[in-house]
Amino acid sequence: MATAAPPKDTTLEREAERWMNDPYEHFGYDNTKIHSLPREEVEAVQLTAMNLRLAERRDQVQMLKKLADSQNIDAIGSLEDMAPLLFPHDIYKSYPASLLAKQKYDKLNQWLTKLTRFHPEEVDVSECDSIDSWLTKLRDETPLDVGASSGSSGTCSFYPKSKRDYFLSMMGQRVQLVQKFGEPVKRSDIDDKIHAIIPLYKDGHASMGGFGKYSCQVFGKGDPDYWHYCFDFKLSQDLMWLAARLRAAQAKGDISKVDVPDSLLARRAEWEQSQKDMPAQQLAFINRMIRELKGERVFVMCTSNLLYSVAKRGLEEGLTCDFAPGSVFMGGGGAKGVPLPDDLEEVVCGFFNTDRMISSYGMTEMNSFSVQCEHDRYHMLPFVTPFLLDLETGQPLPRKGKQTGRASFFDMTAESCWGGLVTGDVITIDWDHQCECGRTSWAIEKQINRVSEIQGGEDKISCAATPQAQADAMDFLTGFGG
Repeated sequence: MATAAPPKDTTLEREAERWMNDPYEHFGYDNTKIHSLPREEVEAVQLTAMNLRLAERRDQVQMLKKLADSQNIDAIGSLEDMAPLLFPHDIYKSYPASLLAKQKYDKLNQWLTKLTRFHPEEVDVSECDSIDSWLTKLRDETPLDVGASSGSSGTCSFYPKSKRDYFLSMMGQRVQLVQKFGEPVKRSDIDDKIHAIIPLYKDGHASMGGFGKYSCQVFGKGDPDYWHYCFDFKLSQDLMWLAARLRAAQAKGDISKVDVPDSLLARRAEWEQSQKDMPAQQLAFINRMIRELKGERVFVMCTSNLLYSVAKRGLEEGLTCDFAPGSVFMGGGGAKGVPLPDDLEEVVCGFFNTDRMISSYGMTEMNSFSVQCEHDRYHMLPFVTPFLLDLETGQPLPRKGKQTGRASFFDMTAESCWGGLVTGDVITIDWDHQCECGRTSWAIEKQINRVSEIQGGEDKISCAATPQAQADAMDFLTGFGG
């Protein structure tokens, strides 16, 4: 049965459109204003934005149309009504695995086209002979800059993120990290060039390589002299996929069966050597940054584990940093199966000579990163609607009291595709509590787990969509018969 939309309010629609299209400009790049909105106002704008996006994207994103039509959903009457239209995160790696092994990039384009409003199927990829060449071709000839995962599960995800989406993600970092909540905006926080130090790669399609150039645009204002990276080459998605397939084969106890092209398998030694050389190269890079950027304001961004590793090695070498006040040191990315050390913040703060290491919670499939406040909670931006789903049924849990469930989100700012996502994370939100930091925005508790860890290594995603609708949508997505 179709859901009735709330009565149209043109004032709310205009506000929702501003939030969807350029929220940071709309709020004057003011971190305090963004995180001080009344919750009732935020929910009203979010619901309006959901209906505007559904009306807009329904005929642009084929997978959304299939899922909405199968459930006869024409409008969203309440925030909870969005749950059946949230895409499970594994949908972005639902392509037949053989397509990568056989280098069928035209078929992969057909699959990807069903998940975005842009048209990768129109791009000629007949000359592409690697994942890197395929993704680069799409980046050169479409608005897309497809985000790829490392493939830690054995299969890479390909998320049709746009260049504008990446830029918006990085702008959110600058607005939230550089400004101190509760203080007036300083024009220097918005306009000044800040050195971006990325102890990773110059380029790439996974987040370890993908965010670098956008940090140059947003923090360095496009000045290459303000963009510093450790590895002056592109992180190869092909080699990351090779590593993932090798791990999958090892887990099955038969390393002889690795379903990748022979030309890629021949590069195994290259990948293994690069991983061995990486720690020493990163330490040398940080040492150089300490010397060259002494007294400068910097933004350092990488995973928490890497930040700790670099800091620990630096302290062991007797080194510390002396960057300018107002510098930002941000970790994130989760533990990735490796527990974070108990002395993480002590070591990082000691090496970088800062009072606090800031962490954030986010993912490639969202434009918005939630930054950790002084009370160790990750605050959601108002442009993103959080949901907690029951791990067994996939149904939304009540938006009241303290609840723990599967993290799911609707990101109204998504330009390239549908912004609804069901993740593999378990989070806790206290819907009735306003954080002591003063922010009114909803906040995620510090402890974040993976569903797979709770369920013994496997994540069987249960969605709010009807089983038949899910099955029909997946058959449509993975079918290539027409």
